[in-house]
Amino acid sequence: MKEPDLKREILLSYSKANTVRVAELIDRDEDLFRILFTIFSDTKDLDLAKRAAWVLGHCARIHPYLINPHIKTLIKLLREPSQHDAIKRNGLKALELTSIPEKHYGKIADICFRFISSGKEAIAIKAYSIGILDKIGDEIPEIRQELKLILQDLMPYESAGFQSRARKVLSK
Repeated sequence: MKEPDLKREILLSYSKANTVRVAELIDRDEDLFRILFTIFSDTKDLDLAKRAAWVLGHCARIHPYLINPHIKTLIKLLREPSQHDAIKRNGLKALELTSIPEKHYGKIADICFRFISSGKEAIAIKAYSIGILDKIGDEIPEIRQELKLILQDLMPYESAGFQSRARKVLSK
């Protein structure tokens, strides 16, 4: 399958059923996932990129390792200040589900701390960021300590979803 074919499949219907169908088409195929990631990364066609983001999130749930060769590019996308929430949310979901190479810990932690501390980010973006930082904190205890301090400060002002995720981390 080529890029135009995958784009056509993604655009067929904006539904969960189609999203799951396209994710199952990609399955373990690293070449197809690379094409999907290219579509996801091209935010000039934002509607297509948002739909590809949803597919990417499902692919990451099925085969999380597929995102690993694309982490460097994903970091660049997540650093863009005006990035759409769908790109951030599904990119972070993929990172939370995969094993992040240690060499990326610093950059990813920086992005996640920024998202958590922002008053503008959606709850899902903050929740995935907390999960990623918690996972990095398993390897680097100083990250978990910093995360706990920030969560304690923010909890009284955040949503129930944020507080639920925060309580799980604080209980460790």
